[in-house]
Amino acid sequence: MGRYRISVDIGGTFTDFVFYDSNTGNYKEGKVLTTPHNLSEAIVEGLDMEIDDYSEIDFFVHGTTTGLNAFLERKGANVAIVTTKGFRDVYELARGDRPEMYDRFYKKPVPLVLRKDVYEIKERQSFDGKVITPLDIESVQEVAMKIKEVGYDSIVICLINSYINPEHEIEATKIFKNLIPKIPVTMSHDVAREWREYERTSTATINAYIAPIVKNYLDLLERKMQEKNFHKTIHIMQSNGGIMTSEVAKEKPIFTLMSGPVGGAIGKNSLYETLGYKNLIGIDMGGTSFDVSMLIDGKPDLSTETYLEGFPILSPMVNVYTIGSGGGSLVTLKGKGLRVGPKSAGSNPGPACYGKGGKQATVTDANLVLGRIDANNFLGGRMSLDVDAAVNAIKDVACNIDLSVNETAEGVLEIANANMAGIIRQITVRKGIDPRDFAIVAFGGAGPMHAAFIADELGINTIIVPVMPGTYSAWGMHQCDIRHDAVRTFRENLYNCDVEKINELFFSMKDEVSDLLVKQNIDSKKIVYEKTVDMRYVGQDYTLNIPFNEDVITGESIEELKNAYNEFHKQVYGHNNPNGEIETVNLRMTGTGLIDRVIRKPEAELDNPVLKAYKTNKVIFNSNEYETNIYQRAELVPGTKIESPAIIEELSATSVIPPGYDINIDGYRNIIIRKRG
Repeated sequence: MGRYRISVDIGGTFTDFVFYDSNTGNYKEGKVLTTPHNLSEAIVEGLDMEIDDYSEIDFFVHGTTTGLNAFLERKGANVAIVTTKGFRDVYELARGDRPEMYDRFYKKPVPLVLRKDVYEIKERQSFDGKVITPLDIESVQEVAMKIKEVGYDSIVICLINSYINPEHEIEATKIFKNLIPKIPVTMSHDVAREWREYERTSTATINAYIAPIVKNYLDLLERKMQEKNFHKTIHIMQSNGGIMTSEVAKEKPIFTLMSGPVGGAIGKNSLYETLGYKNLIGIDMGGTSFDVSMLIDGKPDLSTETYLEGFPILSPMVNVYTIGSGGGSLVTLKGKGLRVGPKSAGSNPGPACYGKGGKQATVTDANLVLGRIDANNFLGGRMSLDVDAAVNAIKDVACNIDLSVNETAEGVLEIANANMAGIIRQITVRKGIDPRDFAIVAFGGAGPMHAAFIADELGINTIIVPVMPGTYSAWGMHQCDIRHDAVRTFRENLYNCDVEKINELFFSMKDEVSDLLVKQNIDSKKIVYEKTVDMRYVGQDYTLNIPFNEDVITGESIEELKNAYNEFHKQVYGHNNPNGEIETVNLRMTGTGLIDRVIRKPEAELDNPVLKAYKTNKVIFNSNEYETNIYQRAELVPGTKIESPAIIEELSATSVIPPGYDINIDGYRNIIIRKRG
């Protein structure tokens, strides 16, 4: 048994670490600047700061953006698509719908794979999986030779109706692996066993596009860790809120696309479990981006299908909504108007105050100018900030809009806060959700600095700053189990459905996820299964996902399922049709392999503990200068009460609380901020 449990989250500016030491029972956090040229360098650098012997690491989990970055920057593999003869144009044609109906500048996204790189093989299966044309071995061999001749990096096989019967995909893959064994192959049914040929092809293509890049990165990380005497399994955070081993991640990197931001989203679950907050909005503000996630009625907000840069992805994901608004967001002028973001100064050169050559004003510079950041105690004193450089950067903007430096700095922050409040308002109101019914969980290096101002914009009265907010996404990874999802398309009217077939499909999916979990050293007794069904009224295009956890489905279960759908439809859309016919579209199974976790216990809250600010500083709020108490978070014990305005400093974050709020430290050492009145 090793001593340390470690999680790592790589951001655009910083790489975050959370260490749990079983000898002391304590958590510790760390930050190093991200190394974009080789992300593994930052990981090793951060580990070396705390770990002498890597053999003492018992558990290691990592949230990686390698696949996402390769996709966003269009630096993925050279991919060949193999499909059924006559269906070469499925991927390029895509769909005819327009996401923005009245946007005359809308352009369909350029495919990751061009038509010249799509190859056809002779085979055909009907809609119900029956073989119409057997797989032509010779045509597969001919395509394999063409692929070898061109020199592709990756192959995706997506045959018509293979989601029902994958035999032809499996057989063709065996031929490819025999003839061109060095080229990885993605089978569409293996990553998205759902109907709709374009969506399945898109999902499988993205997987193939990023697979070699993710594999190379993980191979390099494993080698570096092994050289340091680490010989256990590296776990990778998934987009669905679970984790998986690096070996599985290499084969199915599509499931890691949002692995970084999801850690923080899952971390909120512990606040529900410990504090009882059922409705939470998580805001994760780092140096580059602002990520929003929600916990609704005690459950993470998930989607079974999402879009990334216009491309559909058939994969369960925790919904994380992102805009380009972070501490490093650049301030620009459009005419006489200020703009903040989406471009970022990143980690190099970073904000002007970093003193690394950056000249353009950023959100961090504005906070420093207003006194909300201590120039001498940034990152716990590990990094000094250049106040003069920040003032000069803001001044360059101010002189063009006839405002003072302080007015300009406040204007920058007001715009940034309004942008961030706007995305929250959009994703809540759009779902019929009132944000005032929620509390905000603020994390990321800059989240606690802006949370109170964002909450004020939205009418939210409670803000929670958890322990280690600046590394909270990494901390959330400590709370995750190993998870895998399976799906089967099953379109059938519930009024005359084949109950026996439904049970058969659920049992097959149960075997699929359990086999995968057992291969990752999960005891079969520690696997929890969850069934859900995608449903809709007959004639509708959209579906709703309904939980359905009966062990064996019966006629009575079907009636309960109908009622649950009608009730949920009314909850989401404000109406339903109890007499309408309902059909299933997809059956889903989630298998969760429970792993050992460290459970934090609350401390007794003290009565009126004595607390003194370690210093005061003049801070600007609403154009007024306030003498503001500054506290070290490490000195705040449970039961501590503070009046605002106040600033609370710690290694990875700074909490800024303007006038008009009460501040309490609870038994878990969370900072609870509530607006007076």
